[in-house]
Amino acid sequence: MSRLSDAVSGVAPASWLLSLVWLAFAVSSIVFIEPAPYDILVLLLIAMLFPMGLRVPREIAVAVFLLMLFTAANLAAAVTSSDPESMLRPLSIRIYMVLAWILWVSLVVTDAPHFLRVIWRGYSFAAFLAVLWGILQYFGYLSESLGTAYGRARGPFKDANVFAPFLVPVILYMLARMLRMRGLPLVLESIKFLPLVFGLLLGFSRGAWLNFSVAFVLYMIFSTVTAQSLRERLRLTILITAVGIMALSALSLVIAFTPAGQRFVERATIVQEYDLARGGRFDTQAKALREIGQNPIGIGPGMSTPKFGMEPHNLYLHTAVEGGWVGGISFYLFLIITLARAISRVNSHSILRPNLQIVLAALIGTLVQSLFIDSTHWRHLWLLLALAWAITVAIDRDMTRDEHANYVK
Repeated sequence: MSRLSDAVSGVAPASWLLSLVWLAFAVSSIVFIEPAPYDILVLLLIAMLFPMGLRVPREIAVAVFLLMLFTAANLAAAVTSSDPESMLRPLSIRIYMVLAWILWVSLVVTDAPHFLRVIWRGYSFAAFLAVLWGILQYFGYLSESLGTAYGRARGPFKDANVFAPFLVPVILYMLARMLRMRGLPLVLESIKFLPLVFGLLLGFSRGAWLNFSVAFVLYMIFSTVTAQSLRERLRLTILITAVGIMALSALSLVIAFTPAGQRFVERATIVQEYDLARGGRFDTQAKALREIGQNPIGIGPGMSTPKFGMEPHNLYLHTAVEGGWVGGISFYLFLIITLARAISRVNSHSILRPNLQIVLAALIGTLVQSLFIDSTHWRHLWLLLALAWAITVAIDRDMTRDEHANYVK
């Protein structure tokens, strides 16, 4: 087997490697079966690339240590429980998520511009596939063997509450492309943009709508504040406002003239009755909080539903109640360091800055939504966490090279 340095040397990484990465993300929305095609390809890349010489960047040592603590805490909670065998699946998923995070950080850092371009193209393909699937599903044009909407589009996902948030990073990516275009290309890109927004609507996920709102506003702030001139800021503001008006106009038409609009009005209520009911979302969160205080070791991966009757619907409670105090704290510290690194570099003078702005806005939107949903096993959340680290490491290395070059001169 040849060395990895041969695959990523030259003008661009080897075509076979780029093709495998693209394929992994192109099928990343097909997750109604497990293991998903994405998971198989990720494991294949891990099995191939690390023996070929792919190295874990030294800059992520602290993050790796925290994630190892998180994994070890979940393992300890499983081992000390009364039924450790029932936790093998959720525990293995968490270990896999950490390994996938390490893979994407390590690989993207080797050639960030090329791998980011391929990842976004593959991810965009997956998002359009999911939206097309979801629309056909919602309006009853798909066989029930491919999933029934039950009032909410979910595409090739098991849950509409994962389908809709999956679209948010690609919507921001498309928006970023639109902001760099003019004339006919801008019109064509806008036409591609609207189906994604429609798909986000048809998921009828309040959390995803919150996610997108936060991410959109943050991206608007990042892009305008870091614009290099007043004229560019004005242009970006006008374009972003136009995109917002276009999306709101499409939403208004949907609400006024389709059955989906009636469903939107029903779901637009911030708090539903079942959230407040005994045994509902907030009641379960209160139980989880009490359990965290009483059980430092944790109840073990996957034990929330047997213990409380349902998941806590909160990433931060979920990681702490199942992984214990060590698992929760190590994961919180990992998130804090990730955000601190990304925020401190979001205004850097780097060709990777637009990518970092998209990833950071989408990541914060997802973490805000995670106050109301268990996103512990979301593949795209771990991808965003990986890209945040990979891009910041790549930016730091570029700055170091520039400083060295200037010093040599």
